[in-house]
Amino acid sequence: MMHFVVTEWIENESVSFKMTSGNIVKGYEQRYTIQPIPSGIHFTCFENVKLPYGILGQVGGLFRKRTSEARLEKMLGRLKVLVEKFEPI
Repeated sequence: MMHFVVTEWIENESVSFKMTSGNIVKGYEQRYTIQPIPSGIHFTCFENVKLPYGILGQVGGLFRKRTSEARLEKMLGRLKVLVEKFEPI
């Protein structure tokens, strides 16, 4: 289980959060931004993970990278479906 605190919130623009405690990783931060562009919106996701166990954790992280990227792609796919269903008022 991990616990987070919101470190930034700008309505309709960005949200950031940071792990305050947890037993899976040593540190974890995420930031999402939304910027309007002429053709729609530009969505950005930033993720920073600090793994435990020094060099062994880094090597293990290389193996987990694909899993993490696949999870993120799945999340973005779901977000895209939700956004495409959205009808502005």
